[in-house]
Amino acid sequence: MIERDYLMRMISQLSSVIARILFAKNAQNYAEALQMAQNAYDQLLGLNGELVDQMDAATLIMLLGEKEKIKALASLLREEGEILHLQAKPFEGDAKYEKALALFQEALRLSTSGDHECEAAISVLQTKLKAK
Repeated sequence: MIERDYLMRMISQLSSVIARILFAKNAQNYAEALQMAQNAYDQLLGLNGELVDQMDAATLIMLLGEKEKIKALASLLREEGEILHLQAKPFEGDAKYEKALALFQEALRLSTSGDHECEAAISVLQTKLKAK
């Protein structure tokens, strides 16, 4: 029960953060949007943003352990990737996309009954990365 409440609270907080990131991104406040994502790593997942950038997906998966945390990080990385592409930083953006893709794939693997959100995210990310 406590674990479920924690996950529901984290999902709610993630939704709020993603909404703020999208608002800043749509207003072309890219630096602010990126900073919000970096702050969310620590606030929601207890991870330092610089370490997230330096670690590979396998290490992050091991640290996070839970499907919902892995999905949360993948969502944040995907948003960062989009912002970096909007800033004409395709290499950095693709690195975020690749890490997000690996995390979404792991979250889908951990899912017991499938996960349409992960499947959709994987499809979109694969398309974006193949277009390069």
